[in-house]
Amino acid sequence: MQNADVAALLDARSLNAGFIVVRPCPLSQKLYTAIRQMTTRRQRVDDQRALNAAVRTMKSKRQRRQNALRVQGLDRRRFASGVEYFEKSGRLFPRPDADVCRSPSLACPLVVHNNWIVGKEAKIYRFREHLMWLYDGDERYYTSETRNYLTYENPMPMMSDVTPTEVTETELAALRTAFIVGYLLDRVVILPRFHCTAAHVQCPLNSLVHIKTFDAACAGRYRENSFLRHPKVPASVKQEQISQPLIPPDDRTTTAHVTASKVKSLFSQISAKVLNLGSLQQVTVDFKHGSVDRTFIRKLGTAIRRSRYRQLH
Repeated sequence: MQNADVAALLDARSLNAGFIVVRPCPLSQKLYTAIRQMTTRRQRVDDQRALNAAVRTMKSKRQRRQNALRVQGLDRRRFASGVEYFEKSGRLFPRPDADVCRSPSLACPLVVHNNWIVGKEAKIYRFREHLMWLYDGDERYYTSETRNYLTYENPMPMMSDVTPTEVTETELAALRTAFIVGYLLDRVVILPRFHCTAAHVQCPLNSLVHIKTFDAACAGRYRENSFLRHPKVPASVKQEQISQPLIPPDDRTTTAHVTASKVKSLFSQISAKVLNLGSLQQVTVDFKHGSVDRTFIRKLGTAIRRSRYRQLH
């Protein structure tokens, strides 16, 4: 701040109003007075647009005077925007522990701004997925030693002629099956990794569905893919895992139907904290009236609303 009155995190070429250092001086006070006037007069002008407009105005009027407003952008490597840190670097999941900060391309920022994604629920989900969220809450999101979990796998699509849409439909159908099994066994679902694009790149849930809509129906019933890597998750949960496929690979055909009663008979006596069911693709659970709460089924039917990574729609 020796050479600046205002220093802000950079979004592309714009100054970001969400992370900014401001020197307490008359010029910066005047800047924020101008910002407030803009946002008051025009409700559709947000603080970031107003900040950049006010900076341009003040610099153009005073650029030849010695006491002109001095503005700088913060170092992008140390103060990273959401698009720089998560998208341009290809960080869709947290790096393996051994890879963190080993080279300049993986340099550790001082600040990561969780922007370029829409909605509080999506921001929280992304920070959780990247092991950047520590809040446990009254429900003990991470630290519970009494809660049980189930996980499953989405195998890498092998057929080159399978379209991304077909892959997504298959994986979202498996997700619904996992939630029904989780309901029957009173287990929280730990999400698998999904596959996106024609190259079948591994991607998180927010690449496929609208997280705010998903949380309205399923909050509390699932955990992000990286959950078991979180430092707050008890060792007893991480270590007590068992793999028992719902449908053994040798018995798998194109589609498989399992009754709710069979699910309970197979797994209700398993006490392991984490139950891995293997692949659930092309598997459906048939249940009779009363075996699964109809309210839950209705909510599950509304949970999947397609969206893209930035959650713009």
